[in-house]
Amino acid sequence: MKARDTKTIRHWLKGPLALQGFVATGVLLMALSPVDGGTALYLPIGARSAAGTIAWARAQGAALLAPGPYRGAFFLRLPDHNVSGAALRSGALLFAVPEFLCGTPPKNKMAQRS
Repeated sequence: MKARDTKTIRHWLKGPLALQGFVATGVLLMALSPVDGGTALYLPIGARSAAGTIAWARAQGAALLAPGPYRGAFFLRLPDHNVSGAALRSGALLFAVPEFLCGTPPKNKMAQRS
C-alpha cells in the first residue's frame, strides 16, 4: 500500500470515528440520566455542604435516602417531575442509580407505590 493511499484512508476515517464518539457519548448520557420518580445520586460539582444539598432536595420535593460517597453528595428518590435542569443550575449533576443499590424503601412507602 502506498503512502498516498494511507493518507486517504486516514482522512475518510476521521468522520465516522467522530460520529461514533458522539453516538457513544449520547448513549452514555441517556443511560445515566435519572427517570422521574427513580433514584439518583446528587453529586455537587464544586464544594457544597450537606446542608445545601438537603435544602435543595427539600425545595424540589426529593426524598433523601442516604449520604453519598463524597462530601455534599446524597442518594435521592426523585419526585415525579424532571429536576435534572434544576440540579445543573444549582451546580450539581444527577446520575441514575439502580434501586437495589440504595436499599429497599420502608414498608409503608412500598404499600403506597403498589
